[in-house]
Amino acid sequence: MSNLFEADIIIIGAGSAGAVLAERLSQDPAVRVILLEAGTQGSSWLNDTPAMTVRLIGNPATDWNYVAEPDPTLNGRALNWAAGKMLGGGSSINGLVYIRGLRRDYDDWAKLGCTGWGWDGVEAYFQRAEGYADDGHESLGNTGPYPLSRIRSVHPLTHKFVEACAQTGLETLPDYNNGDREGAFVNLTSQRNGRRASTANSYLALAAKRSNFSMVSGALVDKILFESGRASGVRARIGNEFVDIKARREVLLSAGTLQSPAILMRSGMGPAAELNRHGIAVQIDAPGVGRNLQEHLGMGIGKFVNVPTYNSEMDPFNGLRHLLNYTLFRRGPLASAAVQGMAWLRSDDRLEQPDIHLNFFPFGIDYSCSPPVLHKKPVVSIGACVSRPHGRGEIRLRSASPDDKPLINFHMYQDQRDFDTVVRSLKKIERIFQAPAFASSITGGTPPFDTAHTDAQLEQIIRNYTATGYHPVGTCRMGSDARSVVDTELRVRGVTGLRVIDASIIPQLISANTNAAAIMIGEKGADFVRRSWTNT
Repeated sequence: MSNLFEADIIIIGAGSAGAVLAERLSQDPAVRVILLEAGTQGSSWLNDTPAMTVRLIGNPATDWNYVAEPDPTLNGRALNWAAGKMLGGGSSINGLVYIRGLRRDYDDWAKLGCTGWGWDGVEAYFQRAEGYADDGHESLGNTGPYPLSRIRSVHPLTHKFVEACAQTGLETLPDYNNGDREGAFVNLTSQRNGRRASTANSYLALAAKRSNFSMVSGALVDKILFESGRASGVRARIGNEFVDIKARREVLLSAGTLQSPAILMRSGMGPAAELNRHGIAVQIDAPGVGRNLQEHLGMGIGKFVNVPTYNSEMDPFNGLRHLLNYTLFRRGPLASAAVQGMAWLRSDDRLEQPDIHLNFFPFGIDYSCSPPVLHKKPVVSIGACVSRPHGRGEIRLRSASPDDKPLINFHMYQDQRDFDTVVRSLKKIERIFQAPAFASSITGGTPPFDTAHTDAQLEQIIRNYTATGYHPVGTCRMGSDARSVVDTELRVRGVTGLRVIDASIIPQLISANTNAAAIMIGEKGADFVRRSWTNT
């Protein structure tokens, strides 16, 4: 090996958490930080236009484009799993929704043995990150580096969605990031002045100004190196050459839920049988690595409406009008988050806590085509996610090579309770569409819900159309038990000098999009690392 580099801290992955670590830890000028990122794309006028999410997801230059193994519970379909392969990771390709989740999500982490990770232990880290620029929403921080704002151009039917939710008995939440109760709301967005906010153009932009910080893009990490049980460095391919980079203090793994466990396994930490199968020397027999994979699953219903929606204004004239509006004023559909309204609710009124969350889209997709395309006529959609599904999957290696993407084994409806929740959720969505606030705007249903169906037909519709929520977590589970992958300070069990700091450590999926939680994990993880410096 040649070109040996050296740093105090090596961070693997420049995503939602990794970029936070880079900025926070490089604030100490005496600490040398190197950040390794496999992607090469960064902020640009096009990439930071909010509506360009549709061009970033599925693009091999910006998305890892994982494909899961065929799922027998989805009639053998093999779903695409998106993951950001660019600076900022998921924060650079997501739908720009900002939401923390419910208080009980984090309090339940504490009940699972993650001491210090209840709501009272994480709220300050959310606030530390948040740079909310508008009025209201007193729960949010307003001095953090991550820009947040109201959606600049809210579609009129978004307000009708919130009103219809109220007519079905849901409270309207003026400050939903308190996370203290169910209800409906117009959600906030991760942007400033109509431009996408990512951890690349916020946190990384700050770190890049410092002489003690270096970032290497296009660096595909093969494995973590060890000396006497301590993480001593990282081996990565940069260009056509494998390079070893030495870590004087710690290696911080922030490659995300799908890649972090794969890197651990290639480094010799994982289920011994799995490692032996690929000829990898076992450093630590850790059965939990790659297990506990969780993802939001759910369905949506679209309705034709009698007012223009974003999908119906894609013709050249309206396209030019919207482009001018965005270019001159940073408003209109091009400035919009994908989701404009949300709600937490119970799929069964007998439940004590909300078990689903809804997403309102001011557009609709025609899934009767292959591949799916935007409807030509005006459509709005409401999607339901099972907030905290019971099903679990796993990540396994395809081979010992970093060029081979890991295997994703995930059976969406392995647990009947999740399927039953989706059935109830669809009925809740129909009730909202039938509420007076919405009813006068709706002209009909879109396929596959344009005709009546039997229970057996509904089952097949669900199995044929269920999709992921783009929120995978859990494959390097945090906990206080011996089978957890990391402890409550995110240190990998069985070795020293190595932490995992990203959404893979989440023990139980939250009732919301996961980007805000990943940023919070980066903030809290940075504190753990800094405190360890003062204790040595």
